[in-house]
Amino acid sequence: MDELLGLTIRLLQLVPYCAVLLILMAVMWYAARLIRAHLSKTELRPVDYLESFRKLHDDGKLTTEEFRIIRQLVSLQLTRSPDKPKSDYYSLLNKNSPSQSTDRPSGNIPKN
Repeated sequence: MDELLGLTIRLLQLVPYCAVLLILMAVMWYAARLIRAHLSKTELRPVDYLESFRKLHDDGKLTTEEFRIIRQLVSLQLTRSPDKPKSDYYSLLNKNSPSQSTDRPSGNIPKN
């Protein structure tokens, strides 16, 4: 009988902790919903990315060739089916890679 009473007392001591845990879980769930709703509103669309790249092109920070490749990659990504391999992106980049010009750095870092 004493064992049953001791077990009951221990279980009753756990009730407030379980209630606090459930309240914390509900608050975290609500916060996650708010964050997801906010992120879905601020998520950039491909058109927004293209506008950013167009501005870089207009400012002279991207060559016409680079901007064309970016535009093709974005359109490929929009029309690509989920089962199509991503290697198509890389083949497009390799096929249309801009030629090395003297007015732009090559991006290669020399090894010391």
